[in-house]
Amino acid sequence: MIIQHVRDILRQMTERYSSLLFDIQSTGGYNPEEDVLTPDWCSCQSCREMPSDVEKVCCGKSPDSCISRLPAFQVLILEVEVLVLMYVLLLNQEVKQRANRHQCYRRYMLWQHGRLGAGVRKVIPSCCVWRIRDRFPDRFGQYTGFVPGRLG
Repeated sequence: MIIQHVRDILRQMTERYSSLLFDIQSTGGYNPEEDVLTPDWCSCQSCREMPSDVEKVCCGKSPDSCISRLPAFQVLILEVEVLVLMYVLLLNQEVKQRANRHQCYRRYMLWQHGRLGAGVRKVIPSCCVWRIRDRFPDRFGQYTGFVPGRLG
């Protein structure tokens, strides 16, 4: 009952803040195979090798009580609906500015090039990028810049 109510609220919120869905999508990263040996620094038997020493941290639990395997972890951390709700509830000014910038970039591409398809990206002219950034600035002046498509 409550799950359905939350989903209804989230559906309404994503209609109003559609760019948030793009912000929470994964962009890849370091993902070693799941069926490799457990590293010697792991006690929960659910960790995988990490790229740097500082990241080699285990929850310290036994295999049957690993934090990443708890039902609460699945619901509170991994459910997309909860992520969207948190964005909406915690939507501070900086998140709004970033979401607005990204929405403007998407609208520009649609306006100038139509739908490009997954992984296909084009550079937005600097004048347009800076007009968007001036309208929706990052308070620290930190911008991602152009990220080439994964396919090309």
